[in-house]
Amino acid sequence: MYRIDQLSNAVGQLTGESLEGARQRLGGLQRFDQLIPTASADQALLESVLASALGTADGQTRPFGVREAKPVGENLVLRLERTEDVQALLDLLPYRTQRGSWRGVRGLFVQVADSRLQFGFRTWLYERNWRSLVPTVWVAGPHEDDLAALLAAHEQRLAESRHTAQWDPQCPEPGPKRQPPITRSLVRRLSASYAMGSALLRRPRLWDSLAGCAGVRVETEMSDYGLDWIVERLVSYGHFDDNRLIEVLTDQVVGCSLRLLSHDCGTQECSVRLAPPPAAWGWRGVLTIRSHQAPAGPHLAPHKPRPLTAIGGSLNVSRRSANTRNTEQGDEADKGGSVIRLTKIGRSGAVHRDDLAWVAEQLASVWAAQGLAAAVITTENRSSWRLFRDPGQPTWATASVPNTTEGWRRLRIVPAPGELWSLSASTNDEGAAALVHARRTFDRVFLVGRFEQHLEKAPLNPSTDAHILVHSAEPYERSIQLPAEGGVEGQAVPLTPAESAVHWRQQELGGWTPQRPLTGVLLLGHHNLDEETDEFDRAVEDQLGRYGTRVLGRFPANRPIIVGRRHSPHPPTVLDPETEQPTHAQMVSAANNLASRLWPGTLSVIS
Repeated sequence: MYRIDQLSNAVGQLTGESLEGARQRLGGLQRFDQLIPTASADQALLESVLASALGTADGQTRPFGVREAKPVGENLVLRLERTEDVQALLDLLPYRTQRGSWRGVRGLFVQVADSRLQFGFRTWLYERNWRSLVPTVWVAGPHEDDLAALLAAHEQRLAESRHTAQWDPQCPEPGPKRQPPITRSLVRRLSASYAMGSALLRRPRLWDSLAGCAGVRVETEMSDYGLDWIVERLVSYGHFDDNRLIEVLTDQVVGCSLRLLSHDCGTQECSVRLAPPPAAWGWRGVLTIRSHQAPAGPHLAPHKPRPLTAIGGSLNVSRRSANTRNTEQGDEADKGGSVIRLTKIGRSGAVHRDDLAWVAEQLASVWAAQGLAAAVITTENRSSWRLFRDPGQPTWATASVPNTTEGWRRLRIVPAPGELWSLSASTNDEGAAALVHARRTFDRVFLVGRFEQHLEKAPLNPSTDAHILVHSAEPYERSIQLPAEGGVEGQAVPLTPAESAVHWRQQELGGWTPQRPLTGVLLLGHHNLDEETDEFDRAVEDQLGRYGTRVLGRFPANRPIIVGRRHSPHPPTVLDPETEQPTHAQMVSAANNLASRLWPGTLSVIS
């Protein structure tokens, strides 16, 4: 269902990895919902420290001076383009002057590992518990450079100035007795938004994939809510290309999952501001990208945009950003898509809200793989408790990070012409606008959550095309046991299909009244779906249909899904590697059976 070449191309265009290397790394993933991994807190802080130095180096031929940023397990391997960029990292190393004062990033160390330099932190700087991973970044330079000699020469220059190097991991160094001032501690400043610097460093080839790239510089700036990252971007020939830039940075599959704050564009300068989602650790800051027109000159060679596979881009064509689509444009292609709402019985503990969202994603992924544009819209599941303190709030912060509304998000990269998107709608008019836009833009749309207010305010058809109850599959009773009388065991009385159907409705749906008429029921099966239902089961379902409870099909129930750090919040789909349960064949069969029941005149395409 998925195309590993398409996925490796999407990754390599942003990280600089070789296609074979990206293919091997992706082959070890269980989900393809995040192709560029997010670093742990300590690893991201180390990467941000290095990014702060690489972003300010002069004369770079590539953004950050990085040719390749390759994730290896929890760590990172950087291949730099120039010796000067390696020297910029060496200038971060800590040393003590003759007077005993410290210079550089205290706690940072480096050692030679084969032909590369291995950067890390002292344990007193990062070790928070026994499960903490060792943050490590390996740096490789140009092939002809001897990095060991470069490090030795750097140490020799310090020795000639009578300074003492403090970056050897074999020489223990106690931590500072007192916390240094924030203005003198790079690590303390970067701790506010370490995740943002790491995310930029892990996608260095994004910038020269855009049109007219003439140079990139990165700096940080303290604010009243944290630490902002500012990208100064030079472009030639007026090719700001900000729509593709916004779409990548807001993407959650290959991008940074940021949200657009503002986009102000003129003839000579363009400014884009993006903020992180709420309550995200390590993201207390705003990413500002200022694109300036570079002065004309013979030194600026024409730079054409490269296709970005992740957003369906092609050469010299910039696709419109999904987060900035205008829902009121009259020239949009009106697909007249079908809207399907999934619901459950409120008192039932067998099916949870997450189960509805997971089933919707899995069904939509099948149809997207078959070439349709599919979407899943959920209402926000607001928690009843509140944070008394913002996560990761630094001591100097006096305000909250600017908040934005979440827009459409890509769930998976899908082979063309299919698309798979999601949106988390809040409980206001945005939900109604999302429904209008979704019906016009997508072929099939799933709704999960409370949509009564949105459906009433929708200016289009206020009703959904299908209202489906998702319920756990229980076997149809074929007999009932009469109560015992006088110590004699009761007799088992066989049931007819009609009687069994009445019994099932009473046991499973008794006392529950749907707010809208049901189109049918989708059963979540806990048994092997490959087993065909027998004649009795089919007769019971025929009777259920006569009673207004039409069984539209069955869908395989997921194994328990672990939600948390290092685990995907999304279920396995046909756009991910094969799993034991549910299998791709089961999901495809269930989706096709449902489509044949809902739209008998359509022909299902099995990929």
